[in-house]
Amino acid sequence: LDGQVKRMLIDGKWVESVSGRTFESRNPSNGELLALITEGRAEDVDLAVSAARRAFEGPWRKMKPAERANLMYRWADLVEKHFDELRMLDVLDMGSPVALGRGPAGQVNMIRYYAGWCTKIHGETIEPSVPGEWMTYTLKEPVGVVGAIIPWNGPLGMATWKLATALATGCTVVLKPAEEACLSPLKLGELIQEAGFPDGVVNIVPGFGETCGAALTGHPDVDKISFTGSHITGQDRKSTRLNS
Repeated sequence: LDGQVKRMLIDGKWVESVSGRTFESRNPSNGELLALITEGRAEDVDLAVSAARRAFEGPWRKMKPAERANLMYRWADLVEKHFDELRMLDVLDMGSPVALGRGPAGQVNMIRYYAGWCTKIHGETIEPSVPGEWMTYTLKEPVGVVGAIIPWNGPLGMATWKLATALATGCTVVLKPAEEACLSPLKLGELIQEAGFPDGVVNIVPGFGETCGAALTGHPDVDKISFTGSHITGQDRKSTRLNS
């Protein structure tokens, strides 16, 4: 990692934030600087939500369920292939014991499980009891743009869980990792791109809760929020402007 700048994923591109600010990712075991994380704020959330909306109303909505499933299976294969790297990013970034992530089965099987649901989500016809001849049926549709916020104490598992469920149902996502643990979710974004997902289907915007998280949860064009919280003390994350 060597202190490199890790940018955010918006509309299929790895970009700096509008403000140009970054914050530090340090190894909690020894204080070593791992990377500078691009800090997302309200302006960046706006861009990410707009990208997710365009993808939802465009290529993602037009894609057949089996096509979505195939992309998810491809993503699962890549997570399995790169699992050792993903696991070590969590070990370095937030202090996860290596033993907790010895094998990829949990994350990979979760993605494959929900990939299988792409072709199995459907409505039903109903025979109503009211007098007369009626044709009654239900139709399940994706809600739209999902804002997903995950905690620091399990970023790899939480990110795959929230992304896989939203993608399987045909939604697009803006994911905000916890500022204490951004590296494995950002790597998942690289693998999503490699798998061939359309631009804007998954956007990843690191940042702080009071700025980035608040902007995401309060955004008028986000249709659903999936939030899992956490609490941490005794850690100082410094935010600086990126000069480049």
